[in-house]
Amino acid sequence: MDLTGARVLAHRAAVQGLHGDDPDAVLPLGVVDSPPKTGAAALGVRGRREGTEDLVRVLSLRGAPHLHRREDLPALRRQLRPRTPRQLAAWCGAHPTPEPEHVDLVVDLLHREFPGDTATKGELSAAISPHLPAVVTPYCPGCEANHVIENVFRLATLLAGIELEHLGPKLVFRRPTAKPDVEEPGEPTLLRDYARLVGPFAKADAEKWLGTGPPDPWPDLRPVRVDGKRLLALDDLDLIAADPPAGLLLFPRDPYLLGPRHLVADPDVAKQVWRPVGSPGALVLHGRVAGAWRHEFHGRTVTFQVTGWSKVRGTARRAISDQAEVLAGVWGGAALGADVVEW
Repeated sequence: MDLTGARVLAHRAAVQGLHGDDPDAVLPLGVVDSPPKTGAAALGVRGRREGTEDLVRVLSLRGAPHLHRREDLPALRRQLRPRTPRQLAAWCGAHPTPEPEHVDLVVDLLHREFPGDTATKGELSAAISPHLPAVVTPYCPGCEANHVIENVFRLATLLAGIELEHLGPKLVFRRPTAKPDVEEPGEPTLLRDYARLVGPFAKADAEKWLGTGPPDPWPDLRPVRVDGKRLLALDDLDLIAADPPAGLLLFPRDPYLLGPRHLVADPDVAKQVWRPVGSPGALVLHGRVAGAWRHEFHGRTVTFQVTGWSKVRGTARRAISDQAEVLAGVWGGAALGADVVEW
């Protein structure tokens, strides 16, 4: 099957609810929520107006804070739990890989040693690290101490059923009320949702998103060509015929921007948006990333500084102005207004 990138992106925008008709469509993937409220922003631009109080905030994919539906957590734990040394090594970075049973030990200690009703990451790590073997607590030059491997700790909080407070500059964990059951391997529903909501992808893109190393098994996939490049898609791929939204203000880890980066941005534009530190937002015009944006709060106004704003015209300009108002509402309710200026 030969496809165009424009058709793939139009389909992606439609199935991800970016026309405002299904604001929760992306929740099977989870929504990155770092810094806090960026997850609410991702759902807000899709039409969600009731906030995110009904969702849980946990450390999930790649150990990053995400918003999820509580009923999706068992499947998430089942699919992110490392079951091979290679999968566990993906969570350990440059550290030697411990045994899988060490992950279960960290999970048990998170329940047994949890201090108080809530705890910061530092408090919780300090409570469990003295009870762990050396292979799980290597020396950290930055902290000048031995403590549990960072991403093993993050993964274990998810496996232990530990949730995060929704707001605040630091990660604050809530005491778990019950230990979740151990989930057995099952269907790769996360990867199937990724393929369904992102469209054609490369295996490396999906592995990077999961952060778990090569998954096993993969869903049933077939090769397709998009703008001449070979990618993979679900066997039952059925692209929705639609026009992409005229203008969007997205954060750089929004689900719309997953998958092969060349589909959404030219290399020079990608360098503006995806940076090692402090990435700005992505200005999306008619499906593709056209520039960047940042925002600042000034009293009761949030100012959006948009690359090339003076050159944005017509329906795209109106759409970006509407998006700015939506985001101001997510961040401050009726107390904030939006102002869009040139960057």
